[in-house]
Amino acid sequence: MSTSTLVTPPTRGLVLPCPTSPSKASFSYKMTLGSEVSDDTLKLCANLFSSNYGIWGDQAAIISKFTVAGKNVKMTGARLRSQCLSHPESSVLLTCYIQVDPLESERPQLYGHAFATVGWVTQLVVDAAVRQRYIATHLLQTLKCHALFSCVNIVGLVSSHPAACNALTKYASANIKDVELDFIREHAKGILASSPISYLKACSIEGFALFQDSCDSDAISSVFTKFYVDHTEPLAVLEQYKKKGQWCLGELLDGHEFLAIFPIAPVSPVHHD
Repeated sequence: MSTSTLVTPPTRGLVLPCPTSPSKASFSYKMTLGSEVSDDTLKLCANLFSSNYGIWGDQAAIISKFTVAGKNVKMTGARLRSQCLSHPESSVLLTCYIQVDPLESERPQLYGHAFATVGWVTQLVVDAAVRQRYIATHLLQTLKCHALFSCVNIVGLVSSHPAACNALTKYASANIKDVELDFIREHAKGILASSPISYLKACSIEGFALFQDSCDSDAISSVFTKFYVDHTEPLAVLEQYKKKGQWCLGELLDGHEFLAIFPIAPVSPVHHD
């Protein structure tokens, strides 16, 4: 995604403490280089995904006999390592831990995570119980503290959730209501071809006025991933964005996910002593 020379990243996790909320809950964000992510951490991330990502939709049986409509979309630590950390030296895991009461001995619990490689967010998940608290936004903003991402000039993700796309626009200092659609059209094919996610390389790009001369839907920037997850919750969130006039990526179709790509200005990484 970036044509700039990469900077050697720090070799230890970076913990960014957040102010304690009125309820005494303590939030902390940690960033770990892909090569240093443990199997135990990936197991926690897999459990978070399996409990909160979503359920399979009505057409899930098209994928395989194991994808059953109404059942949770499952993940394993091994699949996370192969799909999201296939290039460990150029990938990071961002995690959000919450401790309900810092004075108690109970260990902080994982409530959000994001996997990212240079110029691409491969996965973003937040516990349903703590959504709309800017956790996804904070997770992505934390990327700016890592030397790997200081020279990146394009960032993208594929997601069925409008909130994930909105969090990425904030990372890019953009606005979800007036995304540069011409920029997406110009760079989409090249970025997807270089994505670390293998199944995205072969996906068809769809969207009226962007990638097709004619289109029988109101999709504008989307990818046909054939990932038939239930869209009930994402569509409800999408409707709220549309009511406020804060959406321009079009409709969400079955088996599709939004394609969000934005230009970003390079930032100075956080230096370690």
